[in-house]
Amino acid sequence: MSIELYLVFVVATALLIATPGPNVALIVGTSLTHGLRTGIMAVAGVNIGVMIQLAVVAAGLSWIVDLFAKYFDVIRFAGAAYLLLLGIQTLWRARKTASPKPLSSERAFARGFAVAFANPKTLIFQAAFLPQFLTSGEGRQAQLWLLAATFWVITVIGDAIWVLCAARLKAVVSDRAQLIADRVSGGILIAGAGVLLAASRR
Repeated sequence: MSIELYLVFVVATALLIATPGPNVALIVGTSLTHGLRTGIMAVAGVNIGVMIQLAVVAAGLSWIVDLFAKYFDVIRFAGAAYLLLLGIQTLWRARKTASPKPLSSERAFARGFAVAFANPKTLIFQAAFLPQFLTSGEGRQAQLWLLAATFWVITVIGDAIWVLCAARLKAVVSDRAQLIADRVSGGILIAGAGVLLAASRR
């Protein structure tokens, strides 16, 4: 693989990661409501899930990709329902108090991991996207692992930027503004559910 082709892949991946989706909705929503530490745990959960998906693609486990494709609608509807539930819960708590109940690190991580796997399009997309940048000849498997690792690093960096910005916003707002931020957080999670349903078309 030439350095030029690799750089094209990096730019294309960065543009894709910059487009908000269900994962970003969860990260921003969690960070706005619960702060930096909890947001980071959500990022960790999301990116462990993404790492496993990328490893599946890089290892050539096509039967797993086929399984996700077979149950595409079931998985995405379940994921959308989960995000919708989180959004409604956030809005309900914001309606009653400006001080939401703390979210444990374990639950934040589990939420992130679940949402990462609740979007089957991610795995299916990666299985189609990464091989386009492979060159012929020996070492294709090594190239695929390199592309997968690069995709993951860019994803982590992108998610870290989202969580830092959202947590910074939470840190500077007043109590009244925090109440508004919590409501916005609930709206973002609900919007993420809509994105998962509307955009996840095969």
